[in-house]
Amino acid sequence: MTGGFWRTYGVRNGVRIVATTRSAAVWLLLRRLPVIRSAVNRWMINSAVYTMKTRPGALSTMGDYTSWESLRDRTYNRRYLGRDPALVGAGSPTSAAVTELFRRPAGRTLTSEKSTLLFPLFAQWFVDGFLRTDPTNPLKNTSTHDIDLSQLYGQTRDVTRMLRSGVGGRLRSQQIGGREFPCHLFGDDGVRDEFAELPTVYRGADVKARAIEDVGDDLRPHLFALGIPRGNIHYGFAMMSTLFLREHNRVAALVAAELGSGDDDRIFETTRNAMIVLLIKIVIEDYINHITPIRFPLFVEPGIGVDERWHRQNWMSTEFNLLYRWHTLIPTEVTVGGQRRAFHSLEWDTRPVTSHGLAALFDEASRQPCSTISLLNTADWLLPLETKSIDTARAAQLASFNAYRKACGYPALRGFGDLSSDGDVRKALEDCYGSIDEVELYPGLFAEDVRAGATLPPLMTTMVAVDAFSQALTNPLLDPNLYTADTFSKAGLATIDATKTLGDVVRRNLGGESLVPTVSLAL
Repeated sequence: MTGGFWRTYGVRNGVRIVATTRSAAVWLLLRRLPVIRSAVNRWMINSAVYTMKTRPGALSTMGDYTSWESLRDRTYNRRYLGRDPALVGAGSPTSAAVTELFRRPAGRTLTSEKSTLLFPLFAQWFVDGFLRTDPTNPLKNTSTHDIDLSQLYGQTRDVTRMLRSGVGGRLRSQQIGGREFPCHLFGDDGVRDEFAELPTVYRGADVKARAIEDVGDDLRPHLFALGIPRGNIHYGFAMMSTLFLREHNRVAALVAAELGSGDDDRIFETTRNAMIVLLIKIVIEDYINHITPIRFPLFVEPGIGVDERWHRQNWMSTEFNLLYRWHTLIPTEVTVGGQRRAFHSLEWDTRPVTSHGLAALFDEASRQPCSTISLLNTADWLLPLETKSIDTARAAQLASFNAYRKACGYPALRGFGDLSSDGDVRKALEDCYGSIDEVELYPGLFAEDVRAGATLPPLMTTMVAVDAFSQALTNPLLDPNLYTADTFSKAGLATIDATKTLGDVVRRNLGGESLVPTVSLAL
C-alpha cells in the first residue's frame, strides 16, 4: 500500500480494510464453514459497530450536557460529538456558497461503476421509514427509530387501521389490469372516505413534500394511499411500496391458511412480524453487502449482538440522518418505460408503476447505472435539499469533518490533496473553505474519493455501518425467544428463510407479467 493510503486510513482502519477486502476465496470459504461462519460474521459486525461510541450516547440535540430528559426524549436526535459553535462564524461561507459545492455542471454526470439505479431507489424507500427530521425543528425528529416498515403500514395504529382491509390480515389493494396495487387516495369526489384522515403532507418546512392541492390535476388521481406522506414522491418509491404490499398480502394468505382465516388481527400482526424481519434480511444480506467492500458476505442470525454493548434501544442520530442524503446518486435523466426522462419530471408521478408493471421497472432500474457519491454531482432540482441539509447541520452546530474522522479512528487530513483526487473538487473546496480544518461534516462526507470496489467514500461507509448494524440487528423480533413459529407462523418463517435479496421478493410478486426481470443493486 502507498503512503497516501496509510495517511488517509490510519493503521487500525487500514489494516482492517486490507484484511477484509482481499483474498475473496478465503472469506467465501469461511462463509461456508458452519462452525466458523457465525463467529466471523459477529466479528465483522462488531468491528464495524465499535468504531464509534455505542448507545446510550451522552449527548442529544436537546442540549450541551447530559440530563435525564436528554437521555430519554427521543424526539430530539442523538449526536455523536458535542457542538462546535466556533466552526461556522461570520467569516464562514454561506449556505448558498456551500450548496454550490454540490452543483452538477451541465453535461458532467459522474456515474457509478458499481451501483444500478435500483440502489438509490431502494435506499430512499428504506431509510424514509425511520429517518425523519421534524419539519418544524431541525434538531428534532418524527421517527419511531425502528425498522418497522412504517412506509407501508404507517407510524400509528390509526393510520395502520385505515390501510388494512379488515379481512384475512390483508392490506387494502385494488386490481388494475389484473395486477395488484395500493388503493388510490382519490375518488371522483376527492379523497376517498376511508382515507379521509390519512396524513398526506408533513407540516412545516419539508421541501420534499407538497400539499396535495399542489400536485397537478393530471397526477393527483393516480396517487396511492400509503403509510407516509412522502409515499408518492416518485415512481420508484411507489414501485417499492407496491412490491411490499403484494408480498404482505401474499404472505397473509399463507398465514391465514395455516392459522385459520377468522382472526384478522392475528393474521395481520403475524404477517407484519414476518415482513419486518424479511426486510431486515434484505437490508443486511443484499443492501449492506452491496455497500461494503468486504469479501465476507454478512448475514442475519437470531440473537446476534444480544450480549454486546451496542445492543441498546434504537435512537437515530443527526449525523446518521445527514450522511444518508444521497441526492448525488440520482442521475439527471433515467430510462423509464423505454423512454429517457428527466428524473425531476417523475416527481409525484406514479403512473409508470401501473402503466409498465413491476417486472419492467425493476429490470430497467437494474440495467442502468446511478450517479456516484461526489461533490459537483447533484442535479439542479435537488440543490434545495442540499441547502436544507447544510442548514440542518449548522443548526446542530456539528463538529468538523476532520473531528468526525478522528472519532472514527481515521487520522485528520492535512490538506485538500488528501481528501480528493479530483482537481475540480479540491479547488472548489479550497476556494470555499480555505483550510481543510474548516470543512464541515456534510460536504466533507461527499468530497472523499470512493475507493475501488466500494460504493461509498470511507468515512461515510464507516458511519453507515455503525448505525446500520446497531439499529437493524437490535430489532426485538430477532431475539431468539421470539424468533419462532408462534411469532411468524411456519409459513412466515419459511418465507423469511427463503429471502436473501430484493430480487427474491420481486420474483414472487410479478402478478402474471411475462418478463423475468433482472433485479440487482450492482452493475
